[in-house]
Amino acid sequence: MDSIQNFDIRAHIIESITEVFDTMVSLAVQYSEAEPPDNSAVNRMAGAVNFAGDVIGIVTFHVAMDFARLMTARTLGSDVAELTGDEEVKDLIAEISNIIGGNLKSAFNDAGYPCVISTPSITYGTDFAVESLGMQRFERFVFSHGEDTLLVEVGIKAQQSTPEERKLKPTAASSPQKQIDFEKVNALDLKAKLSESVCDVFDTMLSMKLAPADMVKQSDLEGIRNVGSVSLAGDVTGLLNLQVSKDFARHMTANMLGIAVEAIESDEEVRDMLAELSNIVGGQLKSAFTDAGLLCALSTPSFTTGSDFKIESLNMERYERLAFHYQDNCVFVEMGMKISELLQIAGQVGVRIHYEVEEEVPVAAEQTASPEEAASTSASPAPPAPAVEQVDPVAPSSPPGSNPAVEGGVPNDPEGLSAAEDIALDLILDIPLEITVELGRTRIQIQELLKLGPGSAITLAKLEGEPVDILANDTLIARGEVVVENQKYGVRVTEITSRMERIKSLG
Repeated sequence: MDSIQNFDIRAHIIESITEVFDTMVSLAVQYSEAEPPDNSAVNRMAGAVNFAGDVIGIVTFHVAMDFARLMTARTLGSDVAELTGDEEVKDLIAEISNIIGGNLKSAFNDAGYPCVISTPSITYGTDFAVESLGMQRFERFVFSHGEDTLLVEVGIKAQQSTPEERKLKPTAASSPQKQIDFEKVNALDLKAKLSESVCDVFDTMLSMKLAPADMVKQSDLEGIRNVGSVSLAGDVTGLLNLQVSKDFARHMTANMLGIAVEAIESDEEVRDMLAELSNIVGGQLKSAFTDAGLLCALSTPSFTTGSDFKIESLNMERYERLAFHYQDNCVFVEMGMKISELLQIAGQVGVRIHYEVEEEVPVAAEQTASPEEAASTSASPAPPAPAVEQVDPVAPSSPPGSNPAVEGGVPNDPEGLSAAEDIALDLILDIPLEITVELGRTRIQIQELLKLGPGSAITLAKLEGEPVDILANDTLIARGEVVVENQKYGVRVTEITSRMERIKSLG
């Protein structure tokens, strides 16, 4: 495993941006060594994904709103004037951020730093800055298209992840198992858990007792604000934001440090305080999911500050907004989450999921208290979550799924599928599968795709006479040759993958 300091982030970012803009956006961009322009007071949008695992951090893709709209129009093959709102723009920026983060995640995994990424979040407005705290490396990459520029920022840090975070994949049944309790998952009262966690952490760490707010005034969401955020990735993906005003954040910091507000020396202390609070609340939510058997990792906290911005996590299944008052100050908390679609299907058909749980090993020391330690300091229940008004709804998006295994066993399979693989075929034999025969593939630009019509010819990568691929749920299970018998078109199987690989494709 090479040192994270030697990892070539630059090459992967340049490759990702160049390919995305060439094949998806149909715009030519150039990498530049120049410093990024001053974007203060510029209406812009930033898509971000977080890493969790042996690498923690964030990758953020910044672009001015006017250029983002041009990118969206080119991607859709339309004119900018035809865009009726910002939802399509948000979706595009989120997708590009996800591609950049996904490519970087794959490179980290190949380099020996297994990690997962969160679902993308979108921040937009005219005045904001996003920062991931305590990173070992922070790099910025500038690209240009004519007079327009875009910026990619990457902050990462290597750490020793927990055993559960390293096991976001199926393992043998002979190992100790942690099973997912779908009834317990469905019974989770996330609003109550979130309310309890926020009230506990303010009480135990800041000596502040919060009261539920029946309504959030628009003035509470204006002015210079500080937001601490953490993301979940794995069986559960989501985003937690904890927002307070700049002045109240300083009072909170003073309470935590036991000093006067005037004695706070820098904004760094404020950032650390808010990051620690959001990390503890996020950690307690993660623990609730873990107790139900849902395996997920928590990202390092990020910090957003500014006077004009909104943060959204797209396409969440559940979204909770809570508001609290402390004297004349408002604490606004947002959480969006989504459970892996694969796990939801498994729950519907009654398939049991399990993961290996290893013995605990020492984890790299952290400066913040663990969520479990913070939770144990208070047993007082939190008040019920308040309703929140005058807040714009958040639009929906898609998280990365996990890769669970089905429990069971087929002993002594000659092709390697043994009881250790723990596959209960009787539980899944009735699950319908989509079988696809792939004649070949090619890559074209979206603008070329939109020009296709009756009579258009598409040149595939495969040559005439080469075997075609047979896929089950998009996983290769066999190869064959095209045949025509009795005026019917079909495929004769000529090569088949091992039984174990075919069974694994059912997941």
